[in-house]
Amino acid sequence: MAYQQREGQGSLFKNEKQNDRQPDFRGNILIKGVTYSISAWNRTSQNGREYISLQAEERSSDAQQGYQQRPSYTPAAPSEVAPPPSLDDLTAAAAPEDLPF
Repeated sequence: MAYQQREGQGSLFKNEKQNDRQPDFRGNILIKGVTYSISAWNRTSQNGREYISLQAEERSSDAQQGYQQRPSYTPAAPSEVAPPPSLDDLTAAAAPEDLPF
C-alpha cells in the first residue's frame, strides 16, 4: 500500500547538504488539502539558545506529481487563418487626405 499523507500531518527528513546555506531538513505537510514543502535549519540565537528555523512554500500541482508540464502550442490550421488585406482594400477604406503619401 502506498503512503498517503493525512490532513494536518507531515514529515521532515535529514537533507544531504552540499553547502551550509541548504536546509538541514526537508519535507512536506498537508494543511487544508494543500501540500506545502518545508525546509528547516538548525540555528543558535544571539543568547545561545538552539532553535529550528522553518520555511514553507505551497507546492504547485505539477510539482506534487513530480514533473513540470510545459505549455503546449498548437498552430492554427491554414483554413482558420484569414488572408492579409490587399493594398487596394486598405487604400479604398481611407479618405485620400488621410493617406500619408
